[in-house]
Amino acid sequence: MCVNFYNGGSGLYLILNSVTQRTILQYILDGTKEGAIDLNDTRESLVITEEALQSIIEQLENDGLIKVKGDLVSASVEQRIELAVRAIKNGADFEKVSNSLGWLEFEELVARVFRENGYNTMSRYRFKAEGRRWEIDVLAISYPYIVCAECKHYTSGMGNSTARNIIEIHIEKTEVLSKHIGEVAKKIGVQGWKNAVLVPITLTLSPTKMNIYRRMPSVSVFMLPSFLDEFSGYLERIINYPVDIPEYKPKPKQLRLGV
Repeated sequence: MCVNFYNGGSGLYLILNSVTQRTILQYILDGTKEGAIDLNDTRESLVITEEALQSIIEQLENDGLIKVKGDLVSASVEQRIELAVRAIKNGADFEKVSNSLGWLEFEELVARVFRENGYNTMSRYRFKAEGRRWEIDVLAISYPYIVCAECKHYTSGMGNSTARNIIEIHIEKTEVLSKHIGEVAKKIGVQGWKNAVLVPITLTLSPTKMNIYRRMPSVSVFMLPSFLDEFSGYLERIINYPVDIPEYKPKPKQLRLGV
């Protein structure tokens, strides 16, 4: 790693390339959560050289990760997701990045990873069954699997009661969906399937590859591609619900007679 010293008007600056990049990425993630940030405030807050800041800002703008207008920097939801991925790749703290993302942004990150691995997705999928309404953060579909993903920001695994309660409820959601699959098959695009396997999982930003509680896996979103590659090999270890999908029969259209 290259280390440069710069003796400017405000004193001596130590610039570490990768450290500086992830610091700026984290700062932009925090600042653009509510709107735009001012580059002048950024330079003062981070105490880095103008040259270093400008170089990284130009790189991020050229890569399409931010929008720059004068001294203001902003980022769309899609850009913030890309910023989060780059920050993690540069060694940023998983928990800090997680806290910088809103709930919907984290769900979109999860959905994007599924889509890049060949799955169709539905975010915040709602269905009604057994007298109540249910919601699944991300439904990811690729024959024969229907993955019911719960997206959570916690990064400390499943050791606390809150995480375990989330898991118990999510298992219940998936089981209820499996019992009513015939009623929702067309809506989720599986009406042509003869069978399916529903699998509940939780997705986090944790660097841990996988934890299992009550036979349900908790997987880091960054480890999700490798998990999906080995999916069939995990089925014996994790909870899943094989179902038969009844043949889809369109409802006959009523003939309206003119008066």
